[in-house]
Amino acid sequence: MMNKPAFKLEEYHFTKASLDFNIPSKAELNIVFNPRGMFNQKEATYELDFDVKVECKETSTEVICVSCVALFSFEDRIKISEIPEYFYPNCLAIVFPYIRAFVSTLSLQANVRPVVLPTVNLMGLTESLKEKTTIVE
Repeated sequence: MMNKPAFKLEEYHFTKASLDFNIPSKAELNIVFNPRGMFNQKEATYELDFDVKVECKETSTEVICVSCVALFSFEDRIKISEIPEYFYPNCLAIVFPYIRAFVSTLSLQANVRPVVLPTVNLMGLTESLKEKTTIVE
């Protein structure tokens, strides 16, 4: 018998997207992640605000900036201290493929060399996300 998941993705949407298509052909790109969260204790929901920026090392310019908001709900009415440790890296890992697909689709539709973000291990963002999580009573 399988256990029910402790949380689930309810919805997501993009709030900002900018792409500069003047990317040099052999440019080295640097990805910067900025996740933030807001835990609503009354509703037992977690809003993840996930900004992804891609900078061109050669020109020191921002070529991609995407902001995504995702809403997760918890099975039980829990307190922030009861959020499972695995939630933080997993919520990022659940949302990131949508961001990757969105960036690829935007650049493909512009009829330029598609920008494909690499798959990334987001475990290193766990502590940062926990520190940048606020609580709404």
